[in-house]
Parts: sequence; C-alpha cells; structure tokens
Amino acid sequence: MPKRRMEHGSVEAEVPAAGLISLTDVMGSLVKVFVLTIPFLVESGIFVSRSMAAKLNRPIQQKQVKTDVKVSIHMRADGVIELNKKPVTQEQLEDLVPKLLARSIEKNALLSADNEVVYDNVVQMIDFLKSKGAGDVLIMKRGG
Repeated sequence: MPKRRMEHGSVEAEVPAAGLISLTDVMGSLVKVFVLTIPFLVESGIFVSRSMAAKLNRPIQQKQVKTDVKVSIHMRADGVIELNKKPVTQEQLEDLVPKLLARSIEKNALLSADNEVVYDNVVQMIDFLKSKGAGDVLIMKRGG
C-alpha cells in the first residue's frame, strides 16, 4: 500500500487503496439482478386451487344441468307477435309468458322489434312483460 507522510511529523500512515468498482455500480448491479429475478420467484405460472384439487379426488357424479327457459318476443311490422320464434295471439301470449317466466331462472325477457313497429307498442309490451314477472327486459332492434 502506498504510504503518506503526515504534516506534523515524520510518521507515515498507510492510505487505503481506492476500490476498483464504486459503490453506485455495485448497488446498480444488485438492483438490476433483483428486478430481473423477482418475476421468476413470484409467479411460476402454475396455480393450484385447493377446492379444485379436492373435487378431482371425488368420484364423478352426474350433475343436473339447469337450463334457463327463454322468453323471446319479436314484434313484426305486420303486427304479428312471435314468442320463441312461433307466432302467437295476444291471448296466448298472456297465458304463456307468466308460465315461462315462472320456470325461468333469471326471469329475463328478450324483446325485439322490426324498424317499422310503433314505439308506443314496444313500450306497452315492456310494461306487459314487467307486469307478468319479468326481472329485466332486454331490448334488441331488428331490421326488417
């Protein structure tokens, strides 16, 4: 090590050698390594759910699939009303809609109309569906 002469006397002290790499370079390297390796440590890409694993060990049982009964009404420009793509009269509609909605899980009704159908008739049909127990009336416009 190089020696340095002190001003007050003839005693020589050893001067520490300067490091080859500065402290900022070391810290920068550590940060880069940390930033690059943390995604591999945190997220492996394999996810296991305990409830799903427990279900796989059980014997397969036949499940009853619940299907939702649909209430789809289309109002044509010529005045014909279709319930689930079949033409019905107003009396049949008043009888069938409550029965279908009672069997429905979500109690939704889909209402569509041709462009030429009067707005007032569509609003009356929405009121009719709501009065018969429809939770939501989904409205769709059709050309024709």
